[in-house]
Amino acid sequence: MTERRLRSGVDRRTGKVLRGLAHADQSVRIILSTRRNSRVMRLAFGSDLRALRGENLTAANVLRAYAEMVEAVHSQEPNIRIVEVQPWTLDGRAGVIGFLLACTHYPFGHLGDYSVAEPASLTLPIASLARSA
Repeated sequence: MTERRLRSGVDRRTGKVLRGLAHADQSVRIILSTRRNSRVMRLAFGSDLRALRGENLTAANVLRAYAEMVEAVHSQEPNIRIVEVQPWTLDGRAGVIGFLLACTHYPFGHLGDYSVAEPASLTLPIASLARSA
């Protein structure tokens, strides 16, 4: 029987090894905070959420953000499938909003095996999405 391994990587802040959901979480954050067409040789990497920064939190804009997040994550992160996106108040502070992503994590999705699924959730502050730099 072939041994299946969890996807692993390095935490971009601490340098520690990340495996499984922690690695997928970091990957989703990188995808959503990177502007499309900003990486050399990987122009399709990232998302186009920057256009929505500063816009009112209307139903139409939430739907646009949802569609962009789902398209970007599903095309670039094989271990995560977004099930639901909700606007969310973060840390109980006034004016700090973000998105709560209800997801399904597939630990072996990078190997094409979607037989194992785990529920997961990620919270993303809007300020970290599609930074200007």
